[in-house]
Amino acid sequence: MEFKFGGSRFSFSFGFFAVVALYMLFDRTGIGVPAIAAVMLHEGGHILMMKLTGAKIDAMEFCPFGVRLQKRGMLGYGSEAAVYLGGVLTNALALLLALPWGGWNLFALSNLALIIFNLLPVGRLDGGQLLRLLLLRRLSPDHADLVRKWIGFLLLTPLFGAAFLLLPAGNYTLLFTAGYLALTLLRE
Repeated sequence: MEFKFGGSRFSFSFGFFAVVALYMLFDRTGIGVPAIAAVMLHEGGHILMMKLTGAKIDAMEFCPFGVRLQKRGMLGYGSEAAVYLGGVLTNALALLLALPWGGWNLFALSNLALIIFNLLPVGRLDGGQLLRLLLLRRLSPDHADLVRKWIGFLLLTPLFGAAFLLLPAGNYTLLFTAGYLALTLLRE
């Protein structure tokens, strides 16, 4: 499904709806709705920072493993960093506002998980993009990408180790997540 609104293209893949439906269907913890709300806040934070920095949203793609924002043109290093930090900062604000009312409830935990996950310096995650911006200040784009890829794989090694430790308990989430991040690094 695809449509245009305000000069931007919005597309939703079948896989996006399938993943959301399966997630909600098999969610026994009740974290599904709070997690989706935290993700929406995260993406809203990126969009807000894009607006504040003057970036134009060319497309927003809802894919099985996340939302991709494509902007028109390039921004300076500071503005780019602000856009990548926008989602995490929005989740941090939501976490700080949620704690006094509900303590460590599912919404607060969802926001904390998104903060930690998105700050990982791996691939297309916000932390990976921030690392790339930092490396580009000293290295050529090719060298920056190579260093970022090595850092990503070094970080994924203990994640895979932890994932295999969780397998006997029937927890496959970390293994799927680490595998997905490794594939994104290989595809870059």
